Amino acid sequence: MEQKRKSKKELIRIIGLILIAMSSFYLIENHFQTDKFKQENEDKIQEFFVKEKIDDNTSMPDENKKENNDTFHYSYMAVLEIPSINLNRGLVDPNSKYNDLNYNVKIIEGSNMPDVENGNLILAGHNGTSYVSFFRDLDKLNINDKIYIYYDGYKYEYLLDDIYEVNKNGQVKIKRNNNKNTITLITCKKNSNNTQNVYIGYLSNKTKY
Repeated sequence: MEQKRKSKKELIRIIGLILIAMSSFYLIENHFQTDKFKQENEDKIQEFFVKEKIDDNTSMPDENKKENNDTFHYSYMAVLEIPSINLNRGLVDPNSKYNDLNYNVKIIEGSNMPDVENGNLILAGHNGTSYVSFFRDLDKLNINDKIYIYYDGYKYEYLLDDIYEVNKNGQVKIKRNNNKNTITLITCKKNSNNTQNVYIGYLSNKTKY
């Protein structure tokens, strides 16, 4: 009987060590991937602004190719910046396979770029702790916080006007003033499996950069 108890304790100890090792590996891998995505994003944002300053006739790398070091070949067509939460993330072409929540902030189908009068640029991103959770801090936003989009030589400034919740059912009803240029940000609500937060901002200024 004593031997059985010792064996059971040893088994529990081994299982505990395995779980600790797995958790440590996940945290290290997540930290590595976060740093990698952050560096790639910074590099591509630099490329975006350099590209905006020169004649746009240079061919870009084929985005369907992939380097041996697992660096993805795509370029940004716009940049999203939200200073109050230190968010600075590029946006890829809506038709790119990398316009996907598992790679980037996603431009939702049916969106308009900022130069479309009374249009609505709709962006979605993951919440949470993973390295692709680019919208993890949206819940810290306050009304009148500034949201910037850099696109086609212009800096579009939006002021956050409304925040509301919707059920997570595959569809999002966007409540906005259709007579204003709008930006809409969508992400899951923290600690909820069936609710999303929607952030509505309206264009307040447009300047060349």
